[in-house]
Amino acid sequence: MTTDWSNREFPKTLCLFDVDGTLTPARGVITKDMQQTLADLRKKCVVGFVGGSDFVKQEEQLGNDVLQTFDYCFSENGLTAFRSGEALASDSFLQFMGEER
Repeated sequence: MTTDWSNREFPKTLCLFDVDGTLTPARGVITKDMQQTLADLRKKCVVGFVGGSDFVKQEEQLGNDVLQTFDYCFSENGLTAFRSGEALASDSFLQFMGEER
């Protein structure tokens, strides 16, 4: 899969943000001001988020349109990932480590 971000001022720059305590208050929801800031930044470079929570929780925090408003989405510290709204290879932490570990 190739993605073309050549229309952005800095197409080879990825700004990656933590969710809790950066994009949102800890376990809280994103503000309208932060949403606008990210939308403005996304016009200039590639924007993504990463966090330890599962995707469902991140979607609650960042909005139901999260796959459209971010270029990259990394849940469970990267074990679940999306690029341009499409799922990349995925695994859950529990499956990765196994219950006995």
